[in-house]
Amino acid sequence: MSEYKKIHGIHIQALASDPSNLGAGQVWYNTTSNQLKITAVSTTGAWASGGNMATTRSGLAGAGTQTAGLAFSGSIPTLSPSLTNATEHYDGSAWTAGGNMATASIRPGGAGTQTAGLAFGGLGPSFFNATEHYDGSAWTAGGNMATARYRLGGTGTQTAGLAFGGAKNGVPSKSFVAEEYDGSAWTTGGTMGTSSSAVDAVGAGTQTAGLAFAHSPNGNATEEYDGSTWTAGGNMATPDRYESAGGGTQTAGLGFGGYQGQGATNATEHYDGSAWTGGGNMGTARYKLSGCGTQTAGLGFGGNDENDEVNATEHYDGSAWTAGGNLGTARYRLSGAGTQTAGLGFGGSAPSTTNATEEYAGPGITTQTVTSS
Repeated sequence: MSEYKKIHGIHIQALASDPSNLGAGQVWYNTTSNQLKITAVSTTGAWASGGNMATTRSGLAGAGTQTAGLAFSGSIPTLSPSLTNATEHYDGSAWTAGGNMATASIRPGGAGTQTAGLAFGGLGPSFFNATEHYDGSAWTAGGNMATARYRLGGTGTQTAGLAFGGAKNGVPSKSFVAEEYDGSAWTTGGTMGTSSSAVDAVGAGTQTAGLAFAHSPNGNATEEYDGSTWTAGGNMATPDRYESAGGGTQTAGLGFGGYQGQGATNATEHYDGSAWTGGGNMGTARYKLSGCGTQTAGLGFGGNDENDEVNATEHYDGSAWTAGGNLGTARYRLSGAGTQTAGLGFGGSAPSTTNATEEYAGPGITTQTVTSS
């Protein structure tokens, strides 16, 4: 057998620890673990188990990134009452308890970051209009929303938040009103078009350039917000679509998956600010999934395919989906945050509620141990 030095002109390095800033094709011997290691290019990415949440729940809200995640609210069926006000934050390896919210609820709106989080609305014994903001350790009360609601859409930041749509008490039972938050008070914004109820809508963009789509019951309707007025955008090609996932911006939106007509769909569409065009279909049709990222670097994971919970992960490059590493725990109605190459999935139903957390590393350089057989 030829020697490595004769082929490559250099010796294999002996190192006490694995090097940082790895490139493809590196070879070294770890003298601490007594292992020969190489780097290779991963084309699929993989999920890795993260620290479990202290509270097993579904219907929660989330914000932040993979290394600074924020989870709050939700339902814990083993409790009576089942609603929780617990907050947890994630540092990339473990969840730790944060300050409890004043209001326990399910499916509120959420936005912002781990140290500047925003929670609004939700459902408890009644519909809530309460707003709370988080500073990394404690929640404090903000200004109440004009309309109490849950299953609403939201986007933006703690000091420039946007809430819209949702389900509310009374007649009609669905809200059409948007509200804008400035860090202390909500002001009523533009009313959404009558073709849209925006229950379970996907929200993207910012307070002054918002995008709402894939809501029930008129799931192909799209609306754009300019900071004061909603205007109709181009309809999605897939009609009657809801329980979808997506992301991006008002001029580069991404929508995928969902429930359409009589079943789950794998359809993907992207938005250019005026019209939706079809993208590559997902490998697994599903709804109640989670997702994050952008139009050209999207990540979709979890959900339900009508028969069971699914753990399939897929990432999108702007034209096609490719299979990624499966979630360790198949589940739906989970929460997610981050990007295609640094995703975070947590909570959900599997079908009972779960506290499992997983982190996603997208395609890139991986380290492998060489073994002999």
